[in-house]
Amino acid sequence: MPELDLLLAQRLERLAAQRGWSEEQALAQVVERGLMALEAESARDLADDEAAVLKQAIAALEEIPTDTFAAIGKAAPGDGDN
Repeated sequence: MPELDLLLAQRLERLAAQRGWSEEQALAQVVERGLMALEAESARDLADDEAAVLKQAIAALEEIPTDTFAAIGKAAPGDGDN
């Protein structure tokens, strides 16, 4: 792997040896996993308009009284009385 930095090439060689892979397989795995990690990082970044809408939704939820959430799933007074 003459195109790679020597230290990087050595790390890939060690990884290949540890995993029983060829150097090409090790390089492919590293690139694939690294690419997935980088894509996941960029997917987490919301567009400005999406971030603004999310902030507005959170602000609206914060305005709801806490006891409203505590009442979710409970019967209203008088319900179930015969």
